[in-house]
Amino acid sequence: MSVTVTAHDDIPFPDDLVALAERAHAADGEPPFSDQTLVDVRSGRAGVTCVAATDGERLVGAAVVVPQPDRASTYTVELVVDPEHRNRGVATAIAGQLRAQLDGTVEAWAHGNHVAAQRLAELHGLEAVRDLYQLKRAVAGAEDVPLPVDLPEHLEIRAFEVGRDEQSWLRVNAAAFAEHPEQGRMTLADLQERENESWFDPRGFLLAVAADDPDDVAGFHWTKVHPASGDAAAIGEVYAVGIAPDHQGHGLGRALTAAGINHLAEQGLDEVMLYVDADNPAAVALYESLGFERWHVDVMYRS
Repeated sequence: MSVTVTAHDDIPFPDDLVALAERAHAADGEPPFSDQTLVDVRSGRAGVTCVAATDGERLVGAAVVVPQPDRASTYTVELVVDPEHRNRGVATAIAGQLRAQLDGTVEAWAHGNHVAAQRLAELHGLEAVRDLYQLKRAVAGAEDVPLPVDLPEHLEIRAFEVGRDEQSWLRVNAAAFAEHPEQGRMTLADLQERENESWFDPRGFLLAVAADDPDDVAGFHWTKVHPASGDAAAIGEVYAVGIAPDHQGHGLGRALTAAGINHLAEQGLDEVMLYVDADNPAAVALYESLGFERWHVDVMYRS
């Protein structure tokens, strides 16, 4: 059956695109799109476009293109092909259309960095510029769980409260991730979109606050649970850990990470995973000291 590739100046079929991503996730064991891309797709964020491949009946492949507001003529791209339509030239056709229409710098994520993604990047002259490690550890039956949580004396941990903590969290997140290309740019709208996701659970969104002022946020550990998909069991995630600059260097990051791992273990999960930039050796060392090991790697390619 022939496939038609079409460029769109928006996301005309968000539900179909999410369903396509879920099929790929079930087959590959990892999602083809980042959480922020899914937020952009579902919310219809202005400026986000796509190139789609259809077989006359349904969507069989797509690339989502997100312009970077702080870098002129720079586009982040993520591409997915339906597992049943792979090795038929669908990705090549989509990439060719992208190359023809994008005038500027392209930064394409290869989640899992599979061989097909490497070949596609090489074909279009993209070079690997950033590695994002995926680390994982077991928690079910682990002798070291629960982990010790050694908080500074003047701090305590409580759960995030929707409608109360958004602005305080945004301030700490922006300060903690001022140099991070994705996390540090999160807006109130981005946060609220995540609050509406089926996976969002404020009980697993842990805030370290001053014992005498529960609205004074010093740091956080936002956890996430990925439901079972295909043959893959449900897995917990250290989604984001951030510490306000004036509270860094006192062990708070380790304490919050441990508290979040304990929370995920209490949910009956077997394993916990996380993402960390390869060029952040301090964070990699922290997570390895907490029992995490290298699992997969996501690679950004740039042209």
